[in-house]
Amino acid sequence: MVAKSSVQLAPGAGNTISLEGYYSGADFGATIKAINPSTLEGGLTGIFIGSYLQSVTPRLALGLEGVYQRTVLSYAPEAALSYAARYKGPDWIASAQLLSQGGFQGSYWRKLTDKVEAGADINLTFAGLSGASMLGGLRREGVATLGIKYDFKMSNYRAQIDSQGKLGCVLEKSVAPAVRVIFAGDMDYVKVSRAILFSFFASFSN
Repeated sequence: MVAKSSVQLAPGAGNTISLEGYYSGADFGATIKAINPSTLEGGLTGIFIGSYLQSVTPRLALGLEGVYQRTVLSYAPEAALSYAARYKGPDWIASAQLLSQGGFQGSYWRKLTDKVEAGADINLTFAGLSGASMLGGLRREGVATLGIKYDFKMSNYRAQIDSQGKLGCVLEKSVAPAVRVIFAGDMDYVKVSRAILFSFFASFSN
């Protein structure tokens, strides 16, 4: 059983509080995550995610994920359900996720050396499938992402770039057994202004 909590402070993007609990069984895993949970408005608000992954064979696993979201009490809550599959090879993992509202995500990860990992991800969204958005017609959007990770002795470095021209870099360093400091930077090459957003947050795990 693992419990994690993190606080993110980003100028202009608001602050984020995340609470997460993970339980690993003999052949399954379950996760519960809450983002910005609050009851100060007289009701429960925030984003809540629950997932369950069950091993069917030594290499194949199937699972479900549910998301409940309510930012403010004046808006109706939203819920979504997705189905997932994962296949694990000797040094690689392929996974796929299908959203019930219309969407697909596929990813491939491979360990290149003891310190280097690389991966690819594709995310397809089929907007206009719900009754609220049928007036706009069916719209298909897709994003492909390539990423790499390098592990140092006390830290790790991650970088990714996607098909929309966005570049992201993350440096994560352990300063204590239960404390990690993370520096992150994003650059959008598509926008003319090429605005750069830097964020910093620390995570604490038990």
